[in-house]
Amino acid sequence: MDEKKILCICAKGLNRSKSLAKYLRRKGYSTRYKGVEGFGKTGEAPNPLYQKHVDWADVIIIVRKRLKPIMQKTYNLTGKKLIVFDVTDSARLLPKEFSHLKDGIEAFHKQWRRPMLRKAIKPYLLF
Repeated sequence: MDEKKILCICAKGLNRSKSLAKYLRRKGYSTRYKGVEGFGKTGEAPNPLYQKHVDWADVIIIVRKRLKPIMQKTYNLTGKKLIVFDVTDSARLLPKEFSHLKDGIEAFHKQWRRPMLRKAIKPYLLF
């Protein structure tokens, strides 16, 4: 069986997509990670997505549902399997039971972001 090429997308291409790509790479998948939103006047993500990255992928995982329309408007996704999660990377959007994580970035990543990404991808690990 050919190795699946998975492209992980988040807003900036720095945190959630990187974490998920790293996790999937350890599971034996070929991965890349990119972002579709940036900072400042240019609006380009620090780790920007281009059509060549979309063309490379068999599967595209968008970690925040609000990013799906951006992907659909900006890129040709024909023939790509899309998987969409809604895992936030914003401590201000956390459920109340996780509000204690707002003060420590490492605790936030370890106790919120990583477990939520792994939970979201679990049903799809047998692409």
